[in-house]
Parts: sequence; structure tokens; C-alpha cells
Amino acid sequence: MEQKKLLTVTVPCYNSQAYMRKALDSLLTGGERLDIIVIDDGSKDDTGAIADEYAAKYPTIIRVVHQPNGGHGAGINRGIALSEGLYFKVLDSDDRADPAALKALLDDLDGLREKPVDLVVHDYVYDRPEREAVHRIRYGGAFPARRRITWDQAKRISMSTQFMIHALCYRTQLLRDIGLVLPEHCFYEDNLYIYRPLPHVKTLYYCPEAVYGYFVGRSDQSANHGVLLRHIDNVTDIAEQMTCSYKWSELTALPKKLRRYMLNNACGNLCTAGAQQRMINSEHSRELHSRMVKTIRDFDPELYRAIRRNLLGFAGTSENAAVQNVLVFFYHTVRKFIGTGA
Repeated sequence: MEQKKLLTVTVPCYNSQAYMRKALDSLLTGGERLDIIVIDDGSKDDTGAIADEYAAKYPTIIRVVHQPNGGHGAGINRGIALSEGLYFKVLDSDDRADPAALKALLDDLDGLREKPVDLVVHDYVYDRPEREAVHRIRYGGAFPARRRITWDQAKRISMSTQFMIHALCYRTQLLRDIGLVLPEHCFYEDNLYIYRPLPHVKTLYYCPEAVYGYFVGRSDQSANHGVLLRHIDNVTDIAEQMTCSYKWSELTALPKKLRRYMLNNACGNLCTAGAQQRMINSEHSRELHSRMVKTIRDFDPELYRAIRRNLLGFAGTSENAAVQNVLVFFYHTVRKFIGTGA
């Protein structure tokens, strides 16, 4: 049976009354081709009431799920389970879609309906409180535009164009087939959402539109520097889980460009975790770092050796104080460049 809905967009919400209307209004420009699932994740404010208001007004487009608090991962899990769209996407409740770009994406997905691809990639922008679209992440250097391709036909995926959850639309059935379930009550689980499905992706498509506006600058959001450091246990746990998703023998069986991406992505995540552990520089953070390194080495010594041969992987797993200090400097520089703060 043909799926009537092209794209399910899940909007996880927790105490989002101040900004969720902007997110939902931006999506409604997609009309009946969209299946919008608002997950009210145990909110204590008017989030649930606002979501119900939208569902009553747009009953063929918006559905609402009220559930006990389980965190961002629980919202994504519920969205995947309930999705009616051929493709699946996540929009955080403080972010937005660009109306014209969303229409272009949906037109492209419509053209792929008869022969769906496993992953559709699109550009996104960073929004700041003072101005939208302050910086754009483009994937044109990695993928030819509006062509169905395999990994062998991709160009080089640089470190500056690593995938973020904002840029991805997975084929819904692929996520279900691999049994993707994200951890609950945990920050930064979106790294697992990005990483774990990729070895199962055989075909890709790049839509060169900035569909997603990613808001940075709110003091309580997970990407805020202070929040990151306060949740260093989650940062470390996800870095371990992500890196230990696949053994080196499994990665070497992948197409060369995908294998290189997977290794670089895992090493970049370890680099981030290592930098934050060093910045805290407490007995606990040092123990986390040692545990992280040991967990990877015990999981697969070959994978650990491959990580240590990678510059980022070496820096992220290094016990050397001088190397760790350089890593911290690099971390701050990158965050300033992309506008997420020091």
C-alpha cells in the first residue's frame, strides 16, 4: 500500500510553551504531505495544551502524544514507532523549518516516492537570538545535488560537513528494520541516531536547500557549553556507545568512503568528549576518560588501534596533558567558529 504521507516530523517537547508555536507554524507550510507528531514529554507547563490546540485545528496533519518524561530519545523512539511517513525527521521544539526549503524537500521526496532512497541529506543553518541563518552548513562538497547515489559516488565528506541530526531524513522502514532504540533520560543520544543507521544506508540523495534552522544561544539547551560540562557523564556514555556500535571488521566491510566517515565521526565525538573531560579536570572526569579509553580497547583492540592512528582519535583518547590542552584549544576554536560559544 502506498504511503500517503511523505515525511513524518517528530517534535519532542518538554516545557516548550515559549517557542513551540514557531516550530509548528513553520512545519505547517508543508501541508498534507507532512505527518507531524508532537511528543509532550511530561511537560509541566502549557506545552500539552498548545499541542492539543494545534491537533484540533489541523487533525489531518498533527497528532499529539502525551507521555511520562523520558527525555529526547524517548520522544524520537515514539515518533519512529508511530510514523506514517515514508521518511522520518526530527525537529526540536526550539528550532524551525524554512517554508520554501521545506516545500523543495517535499517535492524531491515526492519524486523519490516510487523508488525511495535510504537517506536524504539537506543543508541547515544556525540561528542566533539576534538573527536567523548566521551560518550555513552545506553538503554540496560531499554529494552531487538531486541525484540518487551510492556511497561510492559520494565525494569526500570533510570534518566541516559531518552529519548532524538537523540535516537528515532517514527512510522510516530502515530505522524500524534495524531496531533503532535510543536511550532514555540521556542527553546527546542524537549522535547514536546519526551514526548507527549509516552502515545500513545503501542509497542517498542530497537536497541543496537549507531546510532546518538550528537555534543556538539559549542558556538551558543541551548544546550550551555549561550544560555540556554538567552532563559529562552523558557525553562520555554516548561517546562509548557510539564508538562501540561496530567492530573494526564490520567497518572495513563498508564502502571506503563510508568507512572513512564512520571512523572520522567516531573520532570526532571522542575528541569532543576528551576535550570536555579535560576542561573539567576533576578526579571524576579523569576516571571517565580512563574508562572511555578502556571500554573501547576492550570492545575491539583493532578498532582502538585504528582510532589511535586517526589524529582526532589520538587526541581524544590521549592521556598526555599537553595533547589534551591542545585539544581543548581546538574545541573552543571550533565552537566560536560555528557560533555555539566558547
